Amino acid sequence: MKYIGVLVAVILCLAIHNVVAIDSVNYEYESDSEKIKVLSLNYPAKAIELYKQNATQYLLRSNEETMSAYTSALIAASNAQNIELIEELIGLIADERLAPFRKSYLFTVINVIGVSYAMNMQYEQAIKTHKCALNYTHSQMEKMISKVNLAITYRMYNQPALSYQILQTIDEAILNGRRAAGVLVEKGNTAMVLGEFESAIRAYKAARVQYINGGHHRNAMRVIVHLLGAALLDERYELFDASRKKLDPQSSAYLTENELIYLKWLDLIYLSIQDNQISELVVTHTSNNFAVFIEAGFQAPVESLLKK
Repeated sequence: MKYIGVLVAVILCLAIHNVVAIDSVNYEYESDSEKIKVLSLNYPAKAIELYKQNATQYLLRSNEETMSAYTSALIAASNAQNIELIEELIGLIADERLAPFRKSYLFTVINVIGVSYAMNMQYEQAIKTHKCALNYTHSQMEKMISKVNLAITYRMYNQPALSYQILQTIDEAILNGRRAAGVLVEKGNTAMVLGEFESAIRAYKAARVQYINGGHHRNAMRVIVHLLGAALLDERYELFDASRKKLDPQSSAYLTENELIYLKWLDLIYLSIQDNQISELVVTHTSNNFAVFIEAGFQAPVESLLKK
């Protein structure tokens, strides 16, 4: 994030660009910018690939479609944790040629910068940026998104009590589907850090139902990984077995690399729990991947299970 501070200042001198989550790739769109927008959330690698295929022509355009493509590619780069591309895209968005089209995308850009800071474990900068994003919201939905990201950052920064307080200020009545599920997932994550495992299980289960009802099967699979850790911590071994069976081999395509590493660790620690002794495989997998667990937000369940 070498130049991100300067780029933030440029951008801030100048709101959310709604991106719809999907669970199947659909290329029947009028423009490449629309395709990038749809792919950016659930298929970031495909969105980045499509953006790069068209990057040269975007340099020659100064219009709304170009601004949309850059912003959607920025979201994809954030989801893919591609810091180099994030910096490149922020520089392009800050270009004077796009000044007439930038205002309506400002919240999205600031929000993604905050997420990128948190992803890079620069939590103080992330908190400041998400607080700044709150000043650029124009709807209750945007405010909710900013609050959730701020809550996530406080949790990752080992301040779960502040995270919990922020989550309680969100008006859940305005939410449904994927957004409601996202808030529930974060409530579950915060409950895990606070040691309230039964509450975490309830939140994860409710989130999974919301995702399934909305057709977001990828996210429904990802929630199961969180649920498995909570089940072990609450000594709900039947729930662990039943939930683990829902993750068939094909479902691994829905999980991130970090989630797959954590899932393997959960399988190993479960065997150790059954044997009442931590195996060498657990020790090795933990030491090799602890930085991953911290980065991906799994530090709390890993440490809690090792203590148990």
